[in-house]
Order: sequence, then structure tokens, then C-alpha cells
Amino acid sequence: MTTSINQQDRFESKCMNGIWNAQQGFTLVELMIGMIVGLVLLLVIGTVFVSSQGVFREQEDNARVQENGRFALEVIGRSIKQAGHVEMPFTGFKVEFTGTAISGTNGGAGVADTLTVQFEGAIGDSDCDGKGVTVAGTIIQNHFNIDAANAELRCSGEISNTPPVPGAPPVGNVLLSNAEDLQILYGIDSTSDQSVDQYTELPADWEQVITVRVCVLIRSEKTNVVSAGNYLDCNGASVAIPADRRLRRAFTSTINLRNRINDTP
Repeated sequence: MTTSINQQDRFESKCMNGIWNAQQGFTLVELMIGMIVGLVLLLVIGTVFVSSQGVFREQEDNARVQENGRFALEVIGRSIKQAGHVEMPFTGFKVEFTGTAISGTNGGAGVADTLTVQFEGAIGDSDCDGKGVTVAGTIIQNHFNIDAANAELRCSGEISNTPPVPGAPPVGNVLLSNAEDLQILYGIDSTSDQSVDQYTELPADWEQVITVRVCVLIRSEKTNVVSAGNYLDCNGASVAIPADRRLRRAFTSTINLRNRINDTP
């Protein structure tokens, strides 16, 4: 009986030793290697995520900047195309515009220009402030300028038979935020052949202007979008990116004054 019990004890002891041998864990070195591999994987995944997020953010801001640039050129260009427009009366005949179709000021180095456009309005037309024409044939005036302190494109509208040109900017309602500069060049036809002879910042005779080259500098709303570098301003100069690291783009368009262009050269 004692022999049987001893044999059973030895059997159970061998089984327990086998179980303990089968359940041996990782060594400290193996645990450290596993942790290092895991940390490397997390670092790689985090780097890819941050990089992808930065690229997406820059693309999103770039799309918004382009949208704002197109909007600014569309609004200003629409007014320029209407410059000098004359509403034809039902009785009588009128062919000449009595106001100043286009004029502006040259801001000089580092200062935005202003642009003033006038044309006759019909019932249902409105100025850039949204005021409607109540008497057909009255002059609509749109005066575009930049509020440099707040980076805003503004427009002051006026409807009158003799609208006064506003004084120094900023004036008018905000058309677009994050607009830093507005630069204007005027195409002059000095030989009356309906082709531009030269572009100038301030024409001696506004009646010779037949095209207008408009440039607006738009920035992103968010900061820290781009790394250090340069961007091209409206004058084509390479400028160092300021400390805010906003994305900046200059948008340029050349618009004809349709009411000064005839079908024949």
C-alpha cells in the first residue's frame, strides 16, 4: 500500500514539473525587445498620420485660397466689364457715358491700390453694397479697396447722378476676408487702334484705358500651414514667408472694358 502511494506521488510530481516546464514565460530581454519593436511601430504610424494630416490641411487651405482668389477677381472683373455702360432710353438717343468710367489711386510700395468703377444702372441693378437702382439711368459706383489692418477686401457702393469718390480706405462693406493686397495696372490705348500700347500704374488720361490688370493677394485663414520659404507677391517679387506661416497666393486677371471696345480695329 505504501509502495503504491509513493509511486502515485512520484507520478504527480513528474506531471507538475512538466506543467511548470511547459508554462515558462518570456525572459526580460525578450520583453524589452518586444517593447522596442512596438514603440518603433507606434512611432512609424504616428509619423505617417501626422504627415498625412499636414498634407491634407495644406491642400484644404490651398483650395480655400484659390476659391477666394477666383471670387475676388470675379466680383472686381464684373464691375470693370460694366464700366462706362450706358442705358439706352426708349426715346431719344444717348451714346456717351456722362460719368468717369474708371479711375483709381496708386498706393505705392507696400500699399494697396484702389479702383473706382462707374456705369449706368437699370431698374433691378444694384451696387456692391446691395443698394438697388430706383431711377433708370442713374450712375452706379463701386469703389474697391483693401483694409490692410484686417486683411479685408472692401467695396463702397453709391448710386447717384454724380456720386463722389470715397476718401482714403478702408471704406465700405467687407467683400472678402484674408485679402492682403490689391494692385492695379491700366492698359492704355494712346493710338486709338483699340490695342494696348502700354500698362501703367496711373494713367495721365483715364479715357485711354481699355483694359485693367487686377492682382489680389490672398492668404489662408489658418496659421502654420507652410514651412519657411518664399512666395510671389502681386509685383512678381519673391517675399519671405512671415512668422505666421500662412499660405499666400497672388491671383491676376486682365479684363477688357467692353464699352470701349468696338467690333472694328
